[in-house]
Amino acid sequence: MTSSNFTPTRMERLRQRGRLQTATHAHKLLKDKSDEMLRTFMQLIKQNQTLRERSEKDLTAALHLFMTASARLSTAAIDDALAAATRTVTVTYDTRNIMGLVVPYVEVQPDPHAVTPVLITTPTTFDSALNRLQNLTATLLELANIEKTCSMLAEEIQKVRRRINSLEYNMIPEIESNIKFITMKLDETQREAQVRTMKVKDLQNAGQ
Repeated sequence: MTSSNFTPTRMERLRQRGRLQTATHAHKLLKDKSDEMLRTFMQLIKQNQTLRERSEKDLTAALHLFMTASARLSTAAIDDALAAATRTVTVTYDTRNIMGLVVPYVEVQPDPHAVTPVLITTPTTFDSALNRLQNLTATLLELANIEKTCSMLAEEIQKVRRRINSLEYNMIPEIESNIKFITMKLDETQREAQVRTMKVKDLQNAGQ
């Protein structure tokens, strides 16, 4: 759709061409950004699937061991064992930048010197279950990081796509239409001027 909020002059055509160049460049940059973000998103989805499958497998195994061991322990013994089986971890919060999108990143670092105690009063299956569950902490936190990042990326990709579509289907066609309209008007004005010039010459020749 051609805008009517301008006068069809050569200066205006130059301005519109400048707008077209800027809009086309912005469209390319946004398209590249969208493609890169989509590539990163697909990579994270694959990582998410792998981590989820691994964590579900480990959690199922840990719960199976725990249920097997619990059948031989009283509730009080289980509570005492859980209270004794502690492990210190350090949790750090940071951010990452993905194509201009800042996403949160939380990392858990277990104490390298910490060892899950082997409890004399509990069967080995109970100790194995605790060890598996404690090792799951980092995996589950990484999974949460990836899922949060995927959610933010999906939202950002939609925003970028809307801007791309606005440029591709609205702004760029409108500017191109403006340039075409101005060129048509300038050509028309030039033809009218030529006609007037020819008429003036004809009148001058007739008066001689």
